[in-house]
Amino acid sequence: MHKNYPELSSNHEVIRSLTEEMGIDVFTPSSTMEEELASTFDEFSNFVLQQEKDTCLEILENDDTGCVGELQGGSDAYSIYRVSFPINDDDSNIEDNNNAAVQLLYLFNRHTGRSSKSAALTIDKIKQYMLSMCARRSRERNCVSYASLGNIMFIMQFGGPTYGQVRHIDNMIPNVQICLYMSNCCPSTIVYEMDDGDGLPVTDGNSLIDFWERTKDKDIPQLIKDILQTNGDVKLKSKWYTKYFSHWDTLNSQLSCFGKLYQPVLYQLGLRETEPGTTLLAGGNEIHAGPPTTTDLGRMFAFAIGIPAEEEEEEETDSIHNEEETEDVENDGEVQYSPVLLHIDFSCLLFSILDYEYSNGDNVAEVQDAKHFLVEILIELIVDYPMKTYLLQIDEVRSGIRSWLEHVLERIENKQSINALVEDAVTSEVILYSPDVIIKRRKKKKSKKHRLKESLLT
Repeated sequence: MHKNYPELSSNHEVIRSLTEEMGIDVFTPSSTMEEELASTFDEFSNFVLQQEKDTCLEILENDDTGCVGELQGGSDAYSIYRVSFPINDDDSNIEDNNNAAVQLLYLFNRHTGRSSKSAALTIDKIKQYMLSMCARRSRERNCVSYASLGNIMFIMQFGGPTYGQVRHIDNMIPNVQICLYMSNCCPSTIVYEMDDGDGLPVTDGNSLIDFWERTKDKDIPQLIKDILQTNGDVKLKSKWYTKYFSHWDTLNSQLSCFGKLYQPVLYQLGLRETEPGTTLLAGGNEIHAGPPTTTDLGRMFAFAIGIPAEEEEEEETDSIHNEEETEDVENDGEVQYSPVLLHIDFSCLLFSILDYEYSNGDNVAEVQDAKHFLVEILIELIVDYPMKTYLLQIDEVRSGIRSWLEHVLERIENKQSINALVEDAVTSEVILYSPDVIIKRRKKKKSKKHRLKESLLT
């Protein structure tokens, strides 16, 4: 079930808060050409979700190109599909293109008699509409211009109730995320305004310490403070027991993007209905979620990231001077964290650092206290939003944390005590550790047993 947080009383207040306080734009068609294209978006979404629903679902279910997937937030009976556009969007051979997004457009154009290129709805027209909205943002805010789009896809749900997504951040910095709503009366993406309280937002280790000191009833263990204050800028790839999280780069860089997930929600901001062509443009690390749905009408929109012109130029320069560098990853929104999943990885990282850098044999109680603190925060985050969706988002190889989390969710649902599970997480050597650390420990134990056996035999 989607959790509701405080809301503002009118769409006017929501839009004002989004645009003026959070720098998020909500644009509607402003020219005859845009209005005509928005009308076509409406026709297309109605065709896919209603008129030819079974045929379109068959296209998605039979996809063998890898462009179709499912997003979190659906229900057992109703899925939320993502349908990625082809990288090469040349429409000249559209009939022969097996990409599901292309096939949906081809089917719509054929059935509605849009045989000429000027009349047909194409990938290029959708992209140009999105770029025109990006240009409008640039003009009105006098900010960076966006030269291209990335990670373009249709997102659609074919009617029926869905739970809605867990609030999360998609790592897109410095890009902008674009949601082009295509279906009539489509509820918008929910954006969350976070409560900073009397301090600063969480953006690094020091601000996380400050946040916990202001909001927690118990003292923060000194070992946790020491790690956040001294290890914040250490490259995680530099140590074997932290390199599993090397894609974070450092603790502080991860918290810079995702840290505000720790903060409580002040308001959830979403428009209950939008007209076709309405476009939401938000910064690359805003907390958001797909809304729950209750009607049989379905919901459809196009999603993309807008890539700044300056960023594109820098990438071209970097590729010339750093041809051997392989760690650069486009921030296209595919790296995603919710509060629970962020803190699971954060705890796995700190558990290893506690064991291999701060345990000396004389401070067992202090180390256990630090681990208790981390697990208790994890429990708070799970209780705030207990969703089985988390289990689908954790890699199968991490069976320890998946199994433990499943039991926690079951006990919360049945209103049973979870105290024993807290102790399990604190003392276990497989629950809150990364897979590589677990494997190395097992090998070390096996080797130790083998040496002991040999010594006994001799």
